[in-house]
Order: sequence, then C-alpha cells, then structure tokens
Amino acid sequence: MDTPVLRYADLRDLDALEQLETLCFQEHRYRPEFLDWILRNPRTATLVWIEEGAIIGSVMVLLENGQSRILSVAVHPARRRGGIGRKLMEAAERVARERGATVARLEVSTVNAAAIALYRGLGYRTEGVLPGYYSWGEDAYSMQKKLEPNA
Repeated sequence: MDTPVLRYADLRDLDALEQLETLCFQEHRYRPEFLDWILRNPRTATLVWIEEGAIIGSVMVLLENGQSRILSVAVHPARRRGGIGRKLMEAAERVARERGATVARLEVSTVNAAAIALYRGLGYRTEGVLPGYYSWGEDAYSMQKKLEPNA
C-alpha cells in the first residue's frame, strides 16, 4: 500500500469529490455546483486524503472574520473508524490557525452519533440545538472549539 497523502484539493478533483459525496451522503449531499463554488472560493480550503491514488476522505472549510466553519467531512464508508476523519479535522484546524482563525465552528446532525463523538473527542463543545436546520427537517447541534495558537 502506498503512503497516504494529505493535500489541498483543486478543480481537477471535482469529479472525485462528487463521487465521495455520493458514497458518504446518499440522500443529502452537496450538489456539483456547490462543490465547484467551494473549490473556486479563496475563503475556503478543501483538503483530501488519498490512498492508492484515490480520494477516500475530504474536509471543506470556510474561513472568514477570524472564524473557520467546517462545511463537510467525508470519509469513504469502507475506511471509516480508522482515524482518517480525525486527521482531516486536525489538518483543517491547522489551516484555520494559519489563516488567522481563533474559533472553529460546525453543525452536525443530532442523530449522527459517530460524528458527534469525533468532534467531542477533538474538543468541540455543543453550543445549542438548531431545530429543523437541514433542508430535510433534521435538527443539528451547533458546535464550537477555540483554536489555540500553535496547538
């Protein structure tokens, strides 16, 4: 097995990111137009985890006004629970710090126990519940973490 690679995504990765979204979020995924917008936006960063030449994980971050907002974390279903999500989140936090963010925020479905456990394990705290946050009516937790310099 090749050594895994973590790198910034670019427009050449659009199709692979769309495929990963389809695998990870079968009903409620980002549309290709939004993925394109994320990849083109100078206020965002998308990092991808690559194994054996294929993107098997990604994290998308929006950075503005000293805050970072995790937009999406995706790990191929066959590779979950192996630490890739944690590594992607830690990398996203490093990028956020490098770009001057002092706070990281995210929203997560109240029924996504695995993601909630990951975020809590990384030091995110629940700030509140957002009723009907998702377009399909599901509630979300708003979570936040203070980003310490040079952490």
